[in-house]
Amino acid sequence: AVAQTPLSQPVQTQGSVTPSQPSACGLRAPESAQVLNVREEFAAVNISVSGSPGLTLFIEGPNGFSECHTTSGASGRVNAPGLLNRGRYTFYIGNASPVSTSYQLTISQN
Repeated sequence: AVAQTPLSQPVQTQGSVTPSQPSACGLRAPESAQVLNVREEFAAVNISVSGSPGLTLFIEGPNGFSECHTTSGASGRVNAPGLLNRGRYTFYIGNASPVSTSYQLTISQN
C-alpha cells in the first residue's frame, strides 16, 4: 500500500509476516508493510507499531536514510515520532528470529 502526505487521517495496516531478509534490524519481511511518499519539504509524523514479541520496524528512505526500531521487553510496541524529509519511505516489519510475526502499523501526521 502507498500513502502520501499530507495525511488527512492515520494510515493503518496489519498482518502477519515471516521475516527472511537480512537488514540492519535483524531479519525483515521480503515485502514492505507500507510505503509513504512525503510531498512536503518535511513532515512531522508519528509512527507506531505493535505486535508479536521481538517485533522490529526497519525504515528505508531517500539519500541512504535507514532507521531501525526494536521493541522493548515483551510489550512488542514501538513509538517513533519524528520529521521525515521529502521523498519515498518504505516500512518493513521484522524480527530478530525467522518466526511468524503479527503486527499493526499506524502512521499519523502531526
